[in-house]
Amino acid sequence: MTIREAILKSLDDLYELNKKPSTHKDVYEHIKSHKYCLFDGKTPIQTVSALLGTFIKNNDTRVGRIKGNGNFYLYYLTKHEQHLNLDVPLISNSKTISVNKSKDYQERDLHRLLSSYLKGNNVFSKTIFHEKSKSSKDRNQKWIHPDMIGISYLNIDSKVNKSFIKVVDSSNTFKLTSYEIKKEIKQIMS
Repeated sequence: MTIREAILKSLDDLYELNKKPSTHKDVYEHIKSHKYCLFDGKTPIQTVSALLGTFIKNNDTRVGRIKGNGNFYLYYLTKHEQHLNLDVPLISNSKTISVNKSKDYQERDLHRLLSSYLKGNNVFSKTIFHEKSKSSKDRNQKWIHPDMIGISYLNIDSKVNKSFIKVVDSSNTFKLTSYEIKKEIKQIMS
């Protein structure tokens, strides 16, 4: 079993045992006690911590994390997320850890979430910082300044299509989409 597989297996086992997220140290201890894999390096706990961070950094949808009390994170498998009550204080190593899920999010905070979703659908996205752009009076545009744009490439998998694109109109090679993100939609009643 690879270290990554051992981490996923341990997160699943630890959830079944404790019904709560686990620290990277808990995951390491579980891997070590069940002998899921052997560690070659001198700092195996840091290796587990780094790999858990890599799951998050690479937007791996199997692993989720929440901020614990202090400078550490609690990790869990997202398949168990609906069974975890992340709004109540969590207990870990006899210390109470309060999880604040009522954070007031700004509209810009949602860009990363949309970008992650779009990436899973093979759409490459980019945030538009419209604060820096010049004002436009063009009334023909639905949105003068979108929050994000996304591009998906269509039917260019084969060499024949790629060479054909160079010769003819490229209108069927990609799809460009703009996104306007709203944190909340309020209906005004008149």
